[in-house]
Amino acid sequence: MGETFAQWNLVQLAFIAVFPAYIAYIRVVNGMALVSLYVYLFVLCMPAMFIQMKLGGYNQKGIVGLLSQHLPISKGVGVALLIDLFLTCLYVAPLVCHFGMYAIISMIEQPYVWSGCDNIWNTEYCVDIHQKAQVTGINSETTYLVNGVNQKKTTPELEFFHNGYLELSNSIDNVTGFPVWNFTSQLQNVGVSLLPVTLAVLWILVFLFTAFGARVSGWILFVLGPTFVAMLLAVLGYGYNSLDSEHSNNFLLSFYNLDFKGFLQPVDTRVLVNTVSEGFDLLMNSLPVWTAIPVTLGKFTGQGKISRNLGWLLVIVTFALVIQVPQLAMAPYIGNLEAKIKDLKVLKEGSYNGIQLVFSTMPAAFAELEIPPVYALLFYLSLFICGFMFLCVAMLSIVDNIVDSLTTRFAKLHDRKHCCTFVTTFFLMVAVICLGLLMTTRAGFYYIILLDQSVTRLRFITVFILAVSVIIVYVKHTFSIVERILISIWCILAATATAGFWLYSFIMYLGYPLKYNGHEYSKVFDLVSWIISAIPYIAIPAAAMHSCGLYEGSCKERMKYMFCGSQEEPRDYQGYYPAPEPSAPPAYSYNTNSYGRNGSMLYPMDDIHNKNGYDPEMEPLDTRLRSSRI
Repeated sequence: MGETFAQWNLVQLAFIAVFPAYIAYIRVVNGMALVSLYVYLFVLCMPAMFIQMKLGGYNQKGIVGLLSQHLPISKGVGVALLIDLFLTCLYVAPLVCHFGMYAIISMIEQPYVWSGCDNIWNTEYCVDIHQKAQVTGINSETTYLVNGVNQKKTTPELEFFHNGYLELSNSIDNVTGFPVWNFTSQLQNVGVSLLPVTLAVLWILVFLFTAFGARVSGWILFVLGPTFVAMLLAVLGYGYNSLDSEHSNNFLLSFYNLDFKGFLQPVDTRVLVNTVSEGFDLLMNSLPVWTAIPVTLGKFTGQGKISRNLGWLLVIVTFALVIQVPQLAMAPYIGNLEAKIKDLKVLKEGSYNGIQLVFSTMPAAFAELEIPPVYALLFYLSLFICGFMFLCVAMLSIVDNIVDSLTTRFAKLHDRKHCCTFVTTFFLMVAVICLGLLMTTRAGFYYIILLDQSVTRLRFITVFILAVSVIIVYVKHTFSIVERILISIWCILAATATAGFWLYSFIMYLGYPLKYNGHEYSKVFDLVSWIISAIPYIAIPAAAMHSCGLYEGSCKERMKYMFCGSQEEPRDYQGYYPAPEPSAPPAYSYNTNSYGRNGSMLYPMDDIHNKNGYDPEMEPLDTRLRSSRI
């Protein structure tokens, strides 16, 4: 059985729910796309979050346990969601490592060292700058750190924009060695590859924060949530207070311009589709509405009526409040940077979105605007904390579902749940470290893009099947009939619209080859991508057959079980029967206050029969009728 007490309270949940904001650093939306994001949030996400978190809290189970008990034929959907979440953690973790390394840079380096033109992400634009400099004759002397020695050389102005932190491969086929961090002599002299070590340290921290259960992790995440918000607000406050407010306001006005083109002119469908797709992509890639996380969050917040009915609302409101804070914090820096280099116009459109925004544009802003290093540290540390929180919540969801399945199935593990959680977390961390090492090589970003494109490709299947499954389970419960009808209809319509958006994206990009940094993936990796996409969905029929095979009975009984479930949890005792739960407190609790001041019993029961002239010899030999001494 699940826990009968809430492991998180609503205040904890409100601060833990800030973890989706890490995507807002990378995916930024403006204008009408932002409006569409909030429309989707309240129209498409509210019913799904309500049903999943309420079912998790009421049943005290994760997604796998919930479907296993009430709809075993859909048990594989829960397993597919866990695999999907595991693969997501696999490629998000190296990015979080880079966020942490950039935070380290800001502590040990001065901003002027954040220079160079050898970054693989911006190579073609460095050529443009050189050509522009030759035409305009703009040159300046810039100080660089070469092999730990400060050197001066004449370079084109504004070359700071192209930071040279990493020496990466220009092809996915080149996996020899690890990325070289060439920004500082201190780390070059360490003598070991830093990124694999950083990845291992990251997962060890996740292990320490999650291996002791949701209650301990909840308090740790509760502290990290406000810390992330405070750091980001400090960066935001410095930007608007110390930088040119005119440039900041101009950037905000242009960035958040509500362009109704495509809305008022339906013939221009391309603009309309692109606009609404940007908001949809940010929402679905940040808020884990159709993943294994919502049911687990509902379970952790407990069975209480208030928790069940308010927890989902706190998650929605928190997301709505924090999703724009990273963009608002970056706005003054980008606006002032854009104004300063407006003449050369080297800020391309891609600099405002994707990994270049945090790995290239923001370092350029910190360097050129001479921002104190402490604010660069706070910016990247807030990004690291937010990504780290996502990894912790995701791993908690995966481990909790696995442990619940093991302790439900095997009675010997039922009384050793904490030990089972610790061991499961350990083996899961070992697996994710070993698989993640490939993404710390020189071609690591190519593998990150490969996984990102593969995991989300067939998500429209998961969304629709999961929606149908949870609605069936929800309708089976004894909630208000009006609530069940209205929420179920709303949820199936929202799920259909969401799956439609994913399907449209799938069809639009079906014929496009995988590309990154101008390099097109080979046909072999295209096949690998499809295999990765199909892996979670293989679990759907496999888990259904497993559930059918475990149930003992005739074919008709098995069919009924697969579609209707069972109120009794299947458990393999294997000769071991756990101790029964006591039906009453120990006897001494009744007698604690049963003595008078003189030491005599207030209610003498031992000799009551003799005082009433009771003869035990006359008692019939049937203890079910009366108390007997025989």
